[in-house]
Amino acid sequence: MTHLEELEENGYVILEGVLDREQQQALRSVLQPHFERHLFGRNPFEGHNTQRVYGLLAKSRLFDALVAHPAVMAACEATLGPGFLLSVAHAILIHPGEAAQSLHHDDSFYPLPRPRQALGVSTIWALDDFTEDNGATRIVPGSHRWNGDRPDDAEARPVIMPAGSLLIFLGTLYHGGGENCSAGSRLGLTIQYCPAWARQQENFILGVPAGEVPRLSETIQELIGYGIHPPFMGHVDGRHPLKALQT
Repeated sequence: MTHLEELEENGYVILEGVLDREQQQALRSVLQPHFERHLFGRNPFEGHNTQRVYGLLAKSRLFDALVAHPAVMAACEATLGPGFLLSVAHAILIHPGEAAQSLHHDDSFYPLPRPRQALGVSTIWALDDFTEDNGATRIVPGSHRWNGDRPDDAEARPVIMPAGSLLIFLGTLYHGGGENCSAGSRLGLTIQYCPAWARQQENFILGVPAGEVPRLSETIQELIGYGIHPPFMGHVDGRHPLKALQT
């Protein structure tokens, strides 16, 4: 079974060894100054013992390779169709004592009845080992095919994967952060995508400084909204948005 077939069948797929130790450490180093601000979640969903760093594309170009990773791009193309967009990219550091997050599906803010085709693809990049004790993401396998019924917590199981792994899952899959009952923290990155016609969670046009846009690859530029989806979605005064940016 291929990775794409596994994603379609189970609602998720795990790829191990995607990031080597040097890449993991570089990403951690970029994030560390932001965690030193000691800002924590504002509600139970964000997590009162959890730190989040939003707007990763405005923080470092190191995140570009993750956003446009070929395995992720293939999953998005197969699920969301051409012209798909980046929806959000942020880091999540779960500290000891954090409670389990409520089970949810990431494309729930598009109010279309289930069962249906996924309107999002989500990824979680493990920069620490994900264990049963330290807050590993919990998933409900097969729930991407369910109707509107909400799962019971007993149906969820933790995604156990070593640092450097990549979890790709459909926006219709029920999941949630796990309880951290260990003595250490758990760091992961969540990068999510949406169809070309859907509103993104993150406003990248304002979030990524205009002067930084020329440094982005063409793929990243299009993912954050500097592109045209046929026939003319995304134009600025009838022109391609990059042309408008240059003037």
